[in-house]
Amino acid sequence: MKVRKAISPVIATLLLILIAVAASILVYVWVTGYASSVTGAEATQLQERIKIDAVSANSSYTVVYVRNIGDIKVNVTDIYIIDAATSEIMNHSEFSEELAPGQVKEFQVETTLKPGHTYIAKAVTSNGVEATQSFVYRG
Repeated sequence: MKVRKAISPVIATLLLILIAVAASILVYVWVTGYASSVTGAEATQLQERIKIDAVSANSSYTVVYVRNIGDIKVNVTDIYIIDAATSEIMNHSEFSEELAPGQVKEFQVETTLKPGHTYIAKAVTSNGVEATQSFVYRG
């Protein structure tokens, strides 16, 4: 009768090392992912956040209502009106309006819009935070 060994000691050692390295990599990926999600949640609380509540337009101007939904003051510096079909900037107006948390301000922008066309209103803060809202000008 012939006696056979299932795995040689060298191969068994290599397999154990491979399993240990793979487990270490998995633990590292899990820990770094968890750490970044925890720090990301904390950083989100300190960032500026704005929202466009509404847009109203007539033949000569567009009014964009911007709300500060963050916890810190924001400075709205730019309002864009963009043609959604062509991505052409119809108007760009510069402002320097500070909004306290929860505050809403209206921004009036001179525009010439075509009835039935879809446009995008875009508000930008001094730190580059953006909010957009699409609307159709009914005329």
